[in-house]
Amino acid sequence: MPIVENWSRLRGRVEAWDPPKKAGDPGTLTIAVDRVDDVAAADGSRHRNMLSRTAGTTVRVTVPASAATQIQPRKGSTAVIDVRRGKVPDRYFAHPDHIRLTSK
Repeated sequence: MPIVENWSRLRGRVEAWDPPKKAGDPGTLTIAVDRVDDVAAADGSRHRNMLSRTAGTTVRVTVPASAATQIQPRKGSTAVIDVRRGKVPDRYFAHPDHIRLTSK
């Protein structure tokens, strides 16, 4: 199954943060998803939103190493992250440039 270009904007509460174990490794952010929005493409259209059904669930999102070293999420804070689904339906990957965290 090929990966389809897809992005969804997840908004939710940080449940846990597993930082990278060593330099160059990704981290994993666990989020209780409150809301899922479409993400606009450069041409003004919308990316395919394959995560619309994740609202009300808890998901684990892989944060690339380049971004994982730059963030310090706290449990209970709010996360707004652009996420894509991978080849496996329950594998999610954050866009390294579109991660926003705010305190409670």
